[in-house]
Amino acid sequence: MHARALDEAQARLFELHNDEIQDIALGGVALAASLASTALFPALAVPLFVGGVTMEILGIRALWRHWDLLDRLADDCDAYAIRQVREYAARDTRMARRVHFAALARSCTRTPDASIAEIADELEALARELEDTTLELDPAAALACRRLLTEPTASPLFGDPVVSQDIRSCISRIRAGFRPRY
Repeated sequence: MHARALDEAQARLFELHNDEIQDIALGGVALAASLASTALFPALAVPLFVGGVTMEILGIRALWRHWDLLDRLADDCDAYAIRQVREYAARDTRMARRVHFAALARSCTRTPDASIAEIADELEALARELEDTTLELDPAAALACRRLLTEPTASPLFGDPVVSQDIRSCISRIRAGFRPRY
């Protein structure tokens, strides 16, 4: 991703965030006004209610588009120059999430699938490193770990057939993101 694309992505994230706030706030004001107008000007209640619901829907749409753009940008290492992308990926580095990912990795080894059994040792090693509080995990690696363990459309763990070499490759990229905590 080049500098211009980063600037455009950052501007789009800012714009979508502002749309979220404005649309949801305006929708809330319109809904409150529709409630108040039932006593003062009953003829305005329905139009204000419809307008408020419409603005809330537009706010939710902006919220969804903001999240989707963040999620797509998190796949590009260059996009980590944008603060919101770093923060989005960093939430997966928290110890509570890491412990959850470790439990998911261990649960994968309990499946009767023979190709998963081939990589059980690698998954167990990943689980131990995820639980190790002396290690810090890079946000990009944490996001890759989440995708490996939880996203059926993006993970080779959920493929049919499971390709152990692809899983080993993902695990090694994730494990390369660990470094000693200072």
